[in-house]
Amino acid sequence: MLEKIEEIRESLFKYLEARIELFKLETRNRVEDGVVQGVHGIVLGFLATITTIFLFSLLAAYLNEVLDSRYLGFLIVAGFFLVLTLIWVFAKNSIEGMLRKTAYNLIKNRQEKKAEEKTEVVQDLMNQTRESLSQSTSMNK
Repeated sequence: MLEKIEEIRESLFKYLEARIELFKLETRNRVEDGVVQGVHGIVLGFLATITTIFLFSLLAAYLNEVLDSRYLGFLIVAGFFLVLTLIWVFAKNSIEGMLRKTAYNLIKNRQEKKAEEKTEVVQDLMNQTRESLSQSTSMNK
């Protein structure tokens, strides 16, 4: 009887150690993913911004040629961005609501996926523990 209790205790400690190790790995993966995605996002944003600036400068220069003016193309492009800025300012509440809804859905989907993965891992560990307990009880008989 004491042997079974000792085996159960050992299995429980192994289970807890596995859960702690799983938590460490998940935390490390989250941090690594966050850093990698953050750096990628910053570089991508920088490149997109530079590309956009050059494309709109090119458009302004083209409009200057077409309109035979030195400044009218730049004025049109600046006006376009002024209109976009005003739309962004006056549609602040709806844009924020849309962004919050999108962020909430992304976070919710990630949490559900990770919860499913955790459930599967816990199920596997429990099955392994049951198997080792059944094997040890069958060996003791």
